[in-house]
Amino acid sequence: MTHANAPSIEPPPPDAPPMVAARALVRRFGRVEALRGIDLEIAPGDLFAIIGPDGAGKSTFFRLVAGLLAPTAGTITVGGARSIGLVPQRFGLYEDLTIDENLELRAGLYGLPRAEARARAVSLLERVGLDRFRARLAGALSGGMKQKLSLVSALLTQPELLLLDEPTTGVDPVSRREFWQILNGLHHQGLTILVSTPYMDEAEYATRIAFLNRGRVVAVGTRDEILTRYTRALVEVRTSDRVVVRRRLEGLPLVDDVSLFGTRLHVRGHDADRTALEAAVREGLAGLVEPGAIGAIEPSLEDVFVLESAGGGEDEA
Repeated sequence: MTHANAPSIEPPPPDAPPMVAARALVRRFGRVEALRGIDLEIAPGDLFAIIGPDGAGKSTFFRLVAGLLAPTAGTITVGGARSIGLVPQRFGLYEDLTIDENLELRAGLYGLPRAEARARAVSLLERVGLDRFRARLAGALSGGMKQKLSLVSALLTQPELLLLDEPTTGVDPVSRREFWQILNGLHHQGLTILVSTPYMDEAEYATRIAFLNRGRVVAVGTRDEILTRYTRALVEVRTSDRVVVRRRLEGLPLVDDVSLFGTRLHVRGHDADRTALEAAVREGLAGLVEPGAIGAIEPSLEDVFVLESAGGGEDEA
């Protein structure tokens, strides 16, 4: 469905400069080094996801891109965007105003023509499914609805770069999926989007991904490029007795790491020999786990992140 006031952006030329470029970017807070020499580029038209655990430096990077912080060292340039929309991690609109009142206030602050802003707001609210709640106080909205309202507020000024800092943290799974479907639609219309998330599954929507850990970029590329960095054998074990099984696995000489994935254990080898690792796991768990619950698998993005964070990626020797 096409919306009258949806973003309409021409595809960038092949030689277009980066929308965002970080060079040797460092940010310290006292003795704490939140970012440690970040080198990163976001191209026009990217849906770029930055993934990392709490404390990785994601929010600090976003505040630097948005101009809310200055670098301690290095540079951050936003050269391709005349306007930026920001959806912060915490809801930043007025909870004692209605949806309509919040959007009217934002339009006024940015000097948008009243009729144009109202038509754009109605279109955007319809797009995210909030058009029926325009008279509701923002404070009475659910977490997912608040994030959709924050998105509408950011899009109201028709930005060329949209920043979203962990927009779905604390939001229910259905609302998370709906939110990402909206972002995917905006991306396909040409909007450049930079989003951070602690959820690996959300990165599947992104055109490019950067793994951030302890203030450093440990991997960057497309999903497929990042998956090729995993050069180890990987075996999955399904069991309800995870503590005992994990202890047994960690004692096997061919096993480098055992990670918990829900009710499953991912067993990483020291090298790429799947056959040897699977045979060793089967022998080591004989009588403890059913043979059908053991098998070699392809790595996920989370497997790659665990390996890269441990310093065991392909660039490590």
